[in-house]
Amino acid sequence: MYVRKFEAESLEEALKAIKKELGPDAIILKTVTNKGLKGAFKKKRIEITAAISEKSYTKKAKVDHVLTPDQQDKFYSNKASYISNMIDNHNKADSPRTEVTNTGYGKAGLNKQVVSKKTKEISETIKSSLDDFLGGLNGRTQEEEKTSSYRESEIDMDDMRVEDINDAILEAPIREERYEVRETVSTTSGYGQEALDEAYNKIDELEKKLYELTRNIERIEKTEPIGIFQLRNTLSSLDIAERSIQRIIKKASFDLSREDLEDTDTVFEFALRDMVSNISVGMPLFSSTDATTQPVVTVLLSETSNGQSSMIQKIAALRDNSVVVRNNTAEEQPTNFADKVFQIDVVQTGSISEIVSQCRKAVEAGKSVFIDYKVCGKESDETKKFVDGLRRSFDKVEVLVCLSSIHSELYNKKVANRYKSLADGSVVTNLDLCLNYGALYNISEEFPELPFKFYGTGEVIPDDLEAATAERILAGIFQF
Repeated sequence: MYVRKFEAESLEEALKAIKKELGPDAIILKTVTNKGLKGAFKKKRIEITAAISEKSYTKKAKVDHVLTPDQQDKFYSNKASYISNMIDNHNKADSPRTEVTNTGYGKAGLNKQVVSKKTKEISETIKSSLDDFLGGLNGRTQEEEKTSSYRESEIDMDDMRVEDINDAILEAPIREERYEVRETVSTTSGYGQEALDEAYNKIDELEKKLYELTRNIERIEKTEPIGIFQLRNTLSSLDIAERSIQRIIKKASFDLSREDLEDTDTVFEFALRDMVSNISVGMPLFSSTDATTQPVVTVLLSETSNGQSSMIQKIAALRDNSVVVRNNTAEEQPTNFADKVFQIDVVQTGSISEIVSQCRKAVEAGKSVFIDYKVCGKESDETKKFVDGLRRSFDKVEVLVCLSSIHSELYNKKVANRYKSLADGSVVTNLDLCLNYGALYNISEEFPELPFKFYGTGEVIPDDLEAATAERILAGIFQF
């Protein structure tokens, strides 16, 4: 069955299009008049859905094959009964009739064609359906249409007589061609394809919801091992980032057996080993063996007051023959008692060029330099130029970002993210006052390119400096 929709501004135009496209045996399935809100802005259009059987469509296609476009237009302007008769004659003319001598099942006659009176009436009704529609439009009733005389030889078809068309149809050889007819709906008006797309989208949405419901049911039915459950709750209470928790649990689920996952101690030992390996630490450059023979320039960067100045003072006290250089934005501090006792050489500068000049003097004298550089309103480009200038001028330069454990995790992350491209590592001050070691772990895992170099753990000079270790952070997290 071949189904198609036709649109036209009037019923007469639609029926003519049906007769030309599908032939006189087409069956009207549905007639719709497009109205509604769009009717105020658009003309009223008629939409007719028609259908034709594959056999009838194939017979019509054979006739269309032997006619030119002009002949087709004139041929299908005739009555449906005439067109149907000519199509049948064309298909019978060159098709040899075979005499059926064997009826198949003897006297039972099961394969004989049964033609009843009722069948003939239905057939005649279907064939004349299009004539009935067109007859009503011309103001004639069905009775007038039946009684009107029709003579094929008297039809006026411009320069071509009906006999010429008849001869062209009957005399043309029938070509053995196969016409593939598929059951489809025309999308001329766009309604059919839109409906299919909408249906497919609804099916996709239902499948996604069904998948989500299935996963939720699986999670409810599948109980989590007690070790994983307790580990998840413990790490969440210690402010460990959810991303890190999921990574540890996935790795534990892959590496440990089901029995081990039920054992809380085994799961926690596995988590501790994994967390230790993910805390990045390192040794500062001024503590290396090469620093004893060649001076090192160390820069500590910070944006606010976080104990950086006292941290540099402690380092300089441990390093003999060193110089502390502070920029003009740092707090102006007179030489205090600690500077006198430990003989710390402190230089105050007013510009970047002066900082570089003091560094050059100290390095030429064989002294290591510790620069207390506070950004405090300076642009990041200016800080980058300062660091790049130091690295071009001196061989051994290390830049460390100073983070305070009493600041919020969000603020420390902002500072680390801003200067991660310039710095070689980070230091943590006021570790003895830290209340959230989980925040330090999150920073270390998120910024592995900034390893912890050392910690500041109090106000006593110089005993409150500690080498950075991962165990120190974990001891603070789990209160070891």
